[in-house]
Amino acid sequence: MARRCVVLHPLVAPDAPADDADVLAEAASVATALSTLGWSSEKLAIALDLGAAAKRLRADRPDLVFNLVDSLGGFGPLCAAVPALLSALGLPFTGGGSASLALTSDKPATRHALRRAGLPIPPGPEDGWPGPYIVKHATEHASRGLGKRSVVPTLPLLEPGWYAEAFLDGAEYNVSLLADGRGSCAALPVAELVYAGDWPADMPRILDYAGKWDRAHLLYARTTRRFAESPNGVRELARDAWQALGLEGYARIDLRLGADGVPRVIDVNANPCLAEDAGFAAAAAAAGMEYATLIGRIAAHSSSPPPRRLPIPLPLREGIGGGVLRWHLIPADQAAIGGLCRDTGFFSEAEIAIAEELAADRLTRGNASDYRFVVADGPNGAMLAYACYGPVPATRSAWDLYWIVVDPAVQGSGLGRRVLDAVLAEAGSAGASQLYAETEATLLYAPTRAFYAACGFHLQAVLPDYFAPGAGKQIWVRPLARDPAILRG
Repeated sequence: MARRCVVLHPLVAPDAPADDADVLAEAASVATALSTLGWSSEKLAIALDLGAAAKRLRADRPDLVFNLVDSLGGFGPLCAAVPALLSALGLPFTGGGSASLALTSDKPATRHALRRAGLPIPPGPEDGWPGPYIVKHATEHASRGLGKRSVVPTLPLLEPGWYAEAFLDGAEYNVSLLADGRGSCAALPVAELVYAGDWPADMPRILDYAGKWDRAHLLYARTTRRFAESPNGVRELARDAWQALGLEGYARIDLRLGADGVPRVIDVNANPCLAEDAGFAAAAAAAGMEYATLIGRIAAHSSSPPPRRLPIPLPLREGIGGGVLRWHLIPADQAAIGGLCRDTGFFSEAEIAIAEELAADRLTRGNASDYRFVVADGPNGAMLAYACYGPVPATRSAWDLYWIVVDPAVQGSGLGRRVLDAVLAEAGSAGASQLYAETEATLLYAPTRAFYAACGFHLQAVLPDYFAPGAGKQIWVRPLARDPAILRG
């Protein structure tokens, strides 16, 4: 029987701009290539309602999801929610995980991560760069927002959502990278962008939106690519960026030379276009790789058991397989909980202090505490995950999930779901009818919301500007089965 693959792509509106509509041709090309390789493939569009996609994928589980989602609802950074959803469903998928997609969807954050890793990037205002500058949108890809007025002689007054870095007028290169199956990547032939000699004098040499997507525009035909020997350091820098940003599967790194001839990273795309006429396929062709072979290689790397899986079983009941889950706290857990929350990068110090206070309350008051805990320990005794939960005071059957935190090293392994299952089992056996969870309605928490949706929660209410202006609170609810045996399986 043929292996089944779902080619997942964003839902595209009839009046969508060219860069969004292009994903339909990409999905068709990938599906056709998979068919030639013996896969049974079908295309599935996903929208902001992740629950609908989760229901479809859970009911008819494919062997692989080929993830082409680079935006949701026309908003690029939300693409990070999709691998989080697929991980929660336990489905193998192509491309990067939620962490790398979230990071590279935020360009200033990507700059910070590359700088922290000691990799060269264009100077910015923080470096005292006098100019010229190129002004970019912080979260848009596909050259959105780039045009004639994007390059300016000095630092302008920036609107929210935009940033500026030094404009480097040297040669520009695209490096397409493929996972090599050994924890690193291989670089395909390097493409140099060529801006025609009769380039308009009033237009900076950049690939702006019109030049990339409008076939009738003057600059479309004057921007080409060529594959030739690249300067020393270009391939190496691209591979270093892959490692520094935790990229997976395939990616494209864009670099540009400064006046000093040093290549610097100017953009990172962790989910680049795989259409047959796109740059990634062109780089593969330059290496002598047919398009179907390229798609097959990407699928093959994702078809093997992914590293997101834990190497040990995690049972739900204490005393089996080493008793990984436990329902009691020990004194060392208070500090371990604070450290685990801090390692995720999600929580402020004030929030971490609250998490530690709840653990202290349980340790001090025991069963009289309103807060219950389940903890997952690793083989070396280190805390890998925990949940804090309990009945809502003054209600008959409502319970709250106050915290559920998983070590970043094992996120996507299914451990979070096992911990949640333990919470559901206890709440159900105690007569609870629903479990509530709250989260921020911000980009940072998109993977959290995807996890809730995949685990049977639905969005019940939204309180705008609850935590801060622009940071609302979402209230999610999971109905519980009345028969605790159903919950315990």
